[in-house]
Amino acid sequence: MPKTQGYESHADAYDQWFDDNHATYQAEIDAVKRLLPSGRGIEVGAGSGRFTQPLNIDTGIEPAKAMRDRAKQERNLDLIEGVAESLPIEDRQYDFAAFITSTCFLDDPEQAYLEAARVTKAAGSIIVAFLERNSELGQAYEKHKHESPFYCDATFYSYPEIESMLQQAGFSIVGSVQTVLPESSGNEATAILDGHDEGTFVVVRAEKTQ
Repeated sequence: MPKTQGYESHADAYDQWFDDNHATYQAEIDAVKRLLPSGRGIEVGAGSGRFTQPLNIDTGIEPAKAMRDRAKQERNLDLIEGVAESLPIEDRQYDFAAFITSTCFLDDPEQAYLEAARVTKAAGSIIVAFLERNSELGQAYEKHKHESPFYCDATFYSYPEIESMLQQAGFSIVGSVQTVLPESSGNEATAILDGHDEGTFVVVRAEKTQ
């Protein structure tokens, strides 16, 4: 069952976070752009379209009605109702699939990635942007997630866990970038670095191997 209760009840608060944290939001967009493939794309778990629109992704899938309504009202986006584990999409329709901070809300991420493999073309790619559980801020999110209407039901993952699930679904990671860095790193918090061992917001690109 999709973990959408918080998003149905707090759609306005969800959208407001991006307005209140514009620098972080922009850094996340820029990090995804670093690895985003060209061609026709689908975003799985598109929320209110906060990434779908600026990344020019063609199609968005979203189970929460409040999020779809907000995407339509605020961004003129017609998102498709559906869940990641059973996409209402025919085979091999897209060049890439994107999961942007949606993996932690999935009932079965590996099945969702298998669906991404199904709906992408033979040389297709997948983009997974996630909150790294082992990062400094990720550990804080994990500790206090019961206090959040959005993250109370979330399951945060580490890079090795994401990599393993992608491999099981027939993908191989070809690159990663990170942002939302800890202040102690000496970098600006919104700098974008290669790799995945410092930042809270990690983006990986993987390509189909089968």
